[in-house]
Amino acid sequence: MNKHTKKWGSALLAAGILVGVAVVPVSYIEAASSKQQATAQQPGISIKWNGKTLSTKGIQVNGSTLIPVAVLRDSLGIPVSYDAKTTTYTVGSGYNKLFIMSSSSYTYVNVNRISTRSMTAKQIAGKLYIPMSLLKDYLGIDAQWNAAQKTVTLSKSQLNPITITSQSLPASSDAKVSYKVKYPQISGGQLNPEAQQAINSVLKKQAEGVLAAGKKQVAEGEPTVERPYAFSNDFAIAYNQQGILSIIMEDYSDTAGAHGMTARKGYTFSLADGKLMQLSDVLKANPNYKQFLNSDLKKKINGPMVNEGGFGGFKDIAANPNFYVTNSGVTIVFDLYEYGPYAYGIPEFTYSFGQLLPQGSKPFAGQNE
Repeated sequence: MNKHTKKWGSALLAAGILVGVAVVPVSYIEAASSKQQATAQQPGISIKWNGKTLSTKGIQVNGSTLIPVAVLRDSLGIPVSYDAKTTTYTVGSGYNKLFIMSSSSYTYVNVNRISTRSMTAKQIAGKLYIPMSLLKDYLGIDAQWNAAQKTVTLSKSQLNPITITSQSLPASSDAKVSYKVKYPQISGGQLNPEAQQAINSVLKKQAEGVLAAGKKQVAEGEPTVERPYAFSNDFAIAYNQQGILSIIMEDYSDTAGAHGMTARKGYTFSLADGKLMQLSDVLKANPNYKQFLNSDLKKKINGPMVNEGGFGGFKDIAANPNFYVTNSGVTIVFDLYEYGPYAYGIPEFTYSFGQLLPQGSKPFAGQNE
C-alpha cells in the first residue's frame, strides 16, 4: 500500500493533518477530497470534555459524527504518534491501539491489526477524523450526541476494574516458518478466582489451537525459504463494562498459497462467574430475537450482499452464532467464503440493542444479579 504514497506527502501529512495547519498542497487536499470526502457534510459540531467546550469542532458526514484526532491528543490526553515510513498514526495505549494508515489515496483503520467493517476514518480539509463510535467501542471514551444542541459530550467510560495483559505462546520461528501467537489474560482483586481462571483458560486454549493447527499444516506441507509459512493472531477488547467482557480474536494463516486465511471469533464473558455467554444470554429480554435476525440477515445477505459479489443462500442463523458485543450493539460474524468471495472479506452485521430488545429493556438481563 505504501507504493501509493510519496515521501513528501508523508511528511506533510504528519505536520498538517493533526494540527489542521494549511501546509498541505491544494493538489494533495483535492486528491484526498475526491477519493474520501463524502458530500453530505454538515456544519461543525461542538465537543465538550470534562464540562468544557473545546475550541476544535467535530463534523457530521452522512449522519456519522466525526471527531478530530487532534482533539484526542491535545484535549483528552490520548497518546498519538506517527510513522512517516508507513504513513500510520497510532492512537491510544494499553490493550487497544488504533492504527490509521492515511494518505492521499486511502484511509485504512484497524484496532490491534483487526479491521472490521465498522472501522473508518476520513481526511477532510487537511484534517484527520474518526467516528464517535470508535471512541466508545475501543478507546474507553463515552460519547453522547445531543442533536438539538449539535453537541458531543465526551467522558471517560466506566470500565470494569480488571487488568488485561497480552501473553505469547513460545514457538520457534525460522526462515521457513513464522509463529506469532498471543492471547489476552485478565486479573483483578475484585474478580472471583474461579471465574478468572475459567476465562483465562478459554482464551489460552484458543491460542493453543491456533499454534497446534499451524504446526500441523507445517508438518503436512512443504514450507521453503522462497515460500514460507506464517501463523499469527491478535485480539481487541470490544466491550469491558457492567461486569461483561467481550473480546474479538482474529487468527491468520499463510501457507504460501494465493492468499492467507483469516478467522474472526467473538468471546463474551460474564466476569461474575466466568461464563462464556451465548447470544441468547445477551438478548435474554427478547426471546424472539432470532426471528428478527433471520428476517433481516436474509434480506441483507441474499440481497445487497449478492449485488456486491456475495453468494447468497442464507436461511437461518446458527443456534449459537459467532458474535461479539460493543457499545454500538451486537455484531454477528460469518466466515470467509461462507456467503461471499475472498475479496468481500469477513461478512459481519451490527445491530443496536434498540433494534434487538424491547423498549426499556437492557442487554445481559439477569447476568449480574
